Amino acid sequence: MYRFYRTKAIAVCVCAVVSGAVLSGVFFGCERGGQAVKQEEKMFEQILGRVRKENERNVKANLDEAVEAALGQFAPGGAPGAFIDIDYKDISRTEWRPLAHLSRLRDFSMAYTAKKSRYYKNETLYAALEAGLRYWHETAPVCDNWWYNQIAAPQHLGQLLIQMRAGKKQLPPELETALLEQMRDTGGSPADWTGANKTDIALHWFYRACLARDTALMEQAAAFAWETITTENPEGIQKDNSYFQHDEQLYILGYGMEFIKGISMFAMYLADTPWALSGDKLALFSQFVTGTYLPVIRGQYALFDVGGRGLLSRKGTTFCGGQTTYMERMSVIDKAQAPVYKEAIERLSGKQGASYAVTAKHTHYPVGDYTLHVRPSWAFDVRLASERTGRIEWGNNENIKTYYASDGCTNIVRRGDEYRDIFPVWDWAGVPGITCPRPDEIPLPPKAWCVYGDSRFSGGVSDGLYGVTAYICESGYTGVAARKSWFFFDDEVVCLGSGIAASGQAAGLEVNTAVNQCLLNGGVTVLADGAALDLPLGTATRYAEAPDAVLHDEVAYFFPQGGDVSVSAKTQTGSWREINASQSDAPVSADVFALSINHGKNVRGGKYAYIVAPGIATAEDAKRYREQFPARVLANTEDVQAVYHQKLDILAMAFYRPGDYTGDGFSVRVDAPCTLLFRNAGAEQPTVYAADPAQTLARLTIQARLPASSGEREITVDFSGGLAGESKVGKWDTK
Repeated sequence: MYRFYRTKAIAVCVCAVVSGAVLSGVFFGCERGGQAVKQEEKMFEQILGRVRKENERNVKANLDEAVEAALGQFAPGGAPGAFIDIDYKDISRTEWRPLAHLSRLRDFSMAYTAKKSRYYKNETLYAALEAGLRYWHETAPVCDNWWYNQIAAPQHLGQLLIQMRAGKKQLPPELETALLEQMRDTGGSPADWTGANKTDIALHWFYRACLARDTALMEQAAAFAWETITTENPEGIQKDNSYFQHDEQLYILGYGMEFIKGISMFAMYLADTPWALSGDKLALFSQFVTGTYLPVIRGQYALFDVGGRGLLSRKGTTFCGGQTTYMERMSVIDKAQAPVYKEAIERLSGKQGASYAVTAKHTHYPVGDYTLHVRPSWAFDVRLASERTGRIEWGNNENIKTYYASDGCTNIVRRGDEYRDIFPVWDWAGVPGITCPRPDEIPLPPKAWCVYGDSRFSGGVSDGLYGVTAYICESGYTGVAARKSWFFFDDEVVCLGSGIAASGQAAGLEVNTAVNQCLLNGGVTVLADGAALDLPLGTATRYAEAPDAVLHDEVAYFFPQGGDVSVSAKTQTGSWREINASQSDAPVSADVFALSINHGKNVRGGKYAYIVAPGIATAEDAKRYREQFPARVLANTEDVQAVYHQKLDILAMAFYRPGDYTGDGFSVRVDAPCTLLFRNAGAEQPTVYAADPAQTLARLTIQARLPASSGEREITVDFSGGLAGESKVGKWDTK
């Protein structure tokens, strides 16, 4: 890019490389004299106009009412420039009260400059705004949580100062300068941070650059922002296109969303300027948004397990309908993918259903320990933790009851809203997919930030459409162990568990595997002994011998190896305060469907098998499916779990030890633990995909005798090079 140095009336440009991109051509800085200055001023005015336009499109619907209420709390009875209902000495790490001061002043700036507001050009409002800014500068409130000091407060200030540049009466230059200096001195440096935090701090550097017409500072701000678009940093986009923040913790939503919000805003503001986002940086950013971020949103709602503590403990955080703004920006700055963003806008806005323009894909993220299976009419995911990755965090008195959710929790969604704000009423021992004891009897460990998993074996194989994910659950803290695997096909997911054992703190406690626990939507039907029973609300039933099927919300659940099954449709009650100390303690109730498999107390060698089949709406459809069972469980032991899908001709396997499986016409032996996917398994030489969930192998050898083969053949898989844990295609011997 170009670096500009201002010397009186002359602007000189020096060509420099920033973030790996070089701009060519002549810009105003290469010219001489007053004309260059005029062009520079014009560019900054254009950028400031874009910022104000963005501010105005995000203005509150009830702006005038909010301003009126805030003015009612202003000045009389308190210090000049202060709101009497705000404790300016508050240092709380969450819900920091002094930030409301700046939020209200930002509203004042919007109302003062908005022609549609009754406060447009209002002198009383202007006087309150100026007094409020002077009070903020003089008192300089500080929070115990750095985020408020270095991100929230300076961003609020930058936005309102830019807005006031369009006001009839502008702020006194000395006050604006003092506030800009305060932003500089207390707002931190992007150089000290990574990922979304770096971008968020760079954003208020950008605001200062705009207001000061400082090209050197603008170049710094843009360079810092674009630095985050890389896979080389510990936090941010990872090499598998997942996203980390707070060390090795999956954060596609939350910080990943903030990253998209910040970068898309930067890129929109700087489009068609020397600092525009382009080239490889734009391509990588586009890949993350389209390939990872959008697929974890079903309709208008995010999957609940792809973020941190806020996603599971703050009201409304899984709702993504307001993110159409980000996709509108993306369609402008990433024109090549504009159709994808426009389709996403249709879903996010609710104008089209959750299945609109969704294509089938299966992705395992070996760095993120995360699997996502998408079909046009439904989605299913698995969140894991290993020695390489952290569990979903709890801290700042948020996410108080979460510990087990990273041990194989699953989303089962068609519309996307199946788990909308269910969290205060959740039974946290029944988070979908997990195998655990009752959490109320085992306190959470004291460390809350990036608590790593206990197992090395966590991963999966994928061919882009189908896959197998396997996990050795070894909780040294709770004492629960299990071999868990998921087999993904077009119309179902087969979920297997074996080697379930309880020891340590879990000894003597009942252990269960949660199949699902979601908002009740319609009735629940249980098929048992050839009859269909509708469960009324308030019912909780236990079947010592598993029923033939359970139906709820057009999803059917089957138990091909039996089991002790509990099913309920009842009202559950809790409060947001129980999971987040900063939230309301008002009672919250919701009708909930729950389904689980009971393994009893002091379990040793326990197992389960269940099939999740979305799209089955009636008892008759469930009966027909059960009669056919296209996906057959071949093995479910501590050594190997395997499923053969007859319709797709796919053999899928998870080996936890070197060993073999023989049966049903298949004979497969491996020399190391692995996950395997045989496509066209009935052919003489099927395509074999393999992955190493432990991420330690350089090479895998498979001996296979298949139904159509004339004898045993050897397949070798080379894992050297590439990304650890990623799927590789096996090479057959030359016989």
